[in-house]
Amino acid sequence: MFRGITDISLDGRGRMAMPTRYREKLRERSGGRLVITIARHDPCLHVYAERDWQAVEEGLTELDGDERESRRQQHMLIGFAADVELDGNGRVVIPQRLRDYAQLEKKVVVVGQPMRLELWNDQTWEANVNAWREDANQSIGG
Repeated sequence: MFRGITDISLDGRGRMAMPTRYREKLRERSGGRLVITIARHDPCLHVYAERDWQAVEEGLTELDGDERESRRQQHMLIGFAADVELDGNGRVVIPQRLRDYAQLEKKVVVVGQPMRLELWNDQTWEANVNAWREDANQSIGG
């Protein structure tokens, strides 16, 4: 549903303008109600339309609560989840705790994925892209 990479800026209050090409889809899927949480394995944030988050949350609550990894995922992903809403100008406020987790400052990279958006610190994103390229080059040459 989402694809592409967009560079955006956060203002001093932690607001960002959602890229125009995603706004309509987000409003269609959930009336502009979103859930933002941390990523499982990357230092970024995941943004879900509320309707799509419900499926993720149901999957998390069905995990075996006796397993340490399952509990950790539940605590982290559900615990950090924040309900936010697109305002009339297509902006959303990223809560401070989530900005701190992903080290989001002024420059942010929005990365489209099939059922969510990812928010990355621009320098972290570039470092990851470079590492992925290097890994790909080593596997091709090696």
